[in-house]
Amino acid sequence: MKNTKDILLTMLAPILWGSTYIITSMLIPINKPIFVALMRGLPIGLILLLYYRQFPKGIWLIKSIILGTLNIGGFFLFLFISAYRLPGGIASILGSVQPIFTIFFSWLFLKENPTKNSFIAVLMTITGISLLLLKQDAAIDLVGVISALIGAIFMALGIVLTKYWGKPDKIHNMAFTSWQLFFGSLILIPITFLVEGGIPTLNSSNILGLIILGIFNTGLGYYLWFRGIAKLSPTKVSFLGPVNPLTAFLLGFIFLKQTINPVQLLGVIIIIFSVYFSQNKTLPKINYPVNNSKNITF
Repeated sequence: MKNTKDILLTMLAPILWGSTYIITSMLIPINKPIFVALMRGLPIGLILLLYYRQFPKGIWLIKSIILGTLNIGGFFLFLFISAYRLPGGIASILGSVQPIFTIFFSWLFLKENPTKNSFIAVLMTITGISLLLLKQDAAIDLVGVISALIGAIFMALGIVLTKYWGKPDKIHNMAFTSWQLFFGSLILIPITFLVEGGIPTLNSSNILGLIILGIFNTGLGYYLWFRGIAKLSPTKVSFLGPVNPLTAFLLGFIFLKQTINPVQLLGVIIIIFSVYFSQNKTLPKINYPVNNSKNITF
């Protein structure tokens, strides 16, 4: 398998993200999804922005706002709405349909034709996710389901546009990450005050959870994710997403004593094989239009 190091490093991002649900339920059970989304991205984004002191200029200011809205602000918003409304990490599982949308957007923007492996991996992913869902007997909240799917669409489009636009020359990857974290989180400030009434009262556990989400699940996670997008095909990166619900289920099994029946175990195995299968064939090389504002349409 080519690019094994890049694949493994990129895979760490959905592994970290898979812990988001257990961290939220155990340390931040405040039912303020917009505020949590804001605090996950804004502080770490501001810290990184001030540390690297590399700021977007010209067209990159607009691009940073668009990418930040897709990858951070909008995605976080719908992620935490679904996380608070859906039981047992189902939000993470539903978000794993993201590769389907990524294939479509890659074809639309990058002219990347889907491979046979991509279609097979999609079917395997959907099958594995369906098997994981079979045990869930709690009522499924429709708003939560729709939010999870919208979040998957936002993230898929963000992945493809990140690859399509690339990043400016001589800009550190962490600085590039900070642009999206900061500008993407800014849109959540007015929404937080209008919808949730501002900043809630936090205890030490809440603060610890927000710090963990900010530093590891967001700062480190998105650095590895954007690094992977730069080095791998967007479709390949997207197919690492099912590691997210797999991690969520394993952490639930370890820390919350949630059981996994044989059917769910089969789903886990299928998801693991779908990730391997999607990475096991080198896709045709695409000449991406990077750093050329003349090729960009909004």
